[in-house]
Amino acid sequence: MIRSAIERPRRRQVTRLAPRLVACAGVVALLIVLANADGAMSAIQGAFARVTGGILSLFGETVTVDGNTVQTGRFGISVVTACTGLFLTGLFSIAVIAFPTGLRSKLVGIGIGAGGLFVLNVVRLVSLYYVGVHLPGWLDTVHLLVWQSGLIVLAIALWLLWAGTQGRRHREATR
Repeated sequence: MIRSAIERPRRRQVTRLAPRLVACAGVVALLIVLANADGAMSAIQGAFARVTGGILSLFGETVTVDGNTVQTGRFGISVVTACTGLFLTGLFSIAVIAFPTGLRSKLVGIGIGAGGLFVLNVVRLVSLYYVGVHLPGWLDTVHLLVWQSGLIVLAIALWLLWAGTQGRRHREATR
C-alpha cells in the first residue's frame, strides 16, 4: 500500500516529463535535418542576407545580394550556417520546452525568443559589415569573440527573463 502511494506521484512526474523530452528530441532532430538540407539552409542563409542587405540599403549603402552574399563596393559578407543563429534558437527553444509551464506559454516563449534572436542576429550581421569596412583588423575578434559570446549571453538572459516571468505567474496562480 505504501509503495503504490509513493509510485503514483512518480508516475505523474514521468507522464508530465515525457512529452517535453519528446519535444526536445524533436527540436534536435529538426536542427539536424535543417543543417543537412542544403536547400533549406540556403534559403535561411539567403533570407538573412536579403534582410541584412535591405538594412544596409536603408543606411545608404549600395548593396548587391547574391544568394548568401551581401556585397558593396567597400566590403562583403557571406552568411553561412553558423551565422544564422539557428542552433542558438534551437537551444533556446529546447530550454523553453523543458521548462515546466503550459503549452501556450511555451509557444509564446519560443516565438518571442526566436524573433528576438533573429533581430539580434541581423544587428550582428550589419555591425560586422561596418566593422569590416571601418576596422578590418578587428573583424575576426568582433565576429568570433564578441558577437558569438554576446549572442549566447543574450539568449540565456532572454530565457531567464521568460522563465522568471513564468515562475512568477505560477507562484501567483498557486497562492
